[in-house]
Amino acid sequence: MQPYKNAASGLKNMFLAEIGAIICSVIAVIPFLEFIGIIGSLVFLVISLIGLNSAGQDIEGCRSAFTLTIVQLIVSAVSGFFGSGFLGAILAIVNDILALLIVRAVCLSVADVMDSLGHHETAGKGRTVWQINLVCYVIAIIFSVIAIIPLLGIVLAAFGGLITGILSLIASILYMIFLSKSYKALEA
Repeated sequence: MQPYKNAASGLKNMFLAEIGAIICSVIAVIPFLEFIGIIGSLVFLVISLIGLNSAGQDIEGCRSAFTLTIVQLIVSAVSGFFGSGFLGAILAIVNDILALLIVRAVCLSVADVMDSLGHHETAGKGRTVWQINLVCYVIAIIFSVIAIIPLLGIVLAAFGGLITGILSLIASILYMIFLSKSYKALEA
């Protein structure tokens, strides 16, 4: 019997949800397909939550990440009411911090499991993915704070948003690769 059967299934769902979310993000910017992209993103969010909950049955860090994700969804919903003002900016920073904590919980706890099963290379990739995400989120948070500054902050934040977007895409791809390798190792 596989000791991490739930985790394998959950990480696989998270991996598939990450791919689906990226595809839906692209679809959402195509005229006349925005609604389909948004609905698809919500479907993949649910699949990711189901995966995180399943993985959390075997891996404590994933259970913590599931709880943090629920909190993040609440913060995101509340921030929608405040727009782009000061309070909206603060909630966006809180949202980024929660996202960082979620990635940290998943990457480090799954890396620990990979180490315990002798998959040291995959564990190392998980820790590297965490470190790259840490840098991305710190940069994003810094530019979010800078954006609060009138005029100059808006220009710097726009530039920073472009850089952060590129780094975040790279981090997302590495995260997906880590999830893929991890669930395959757990299925073996």
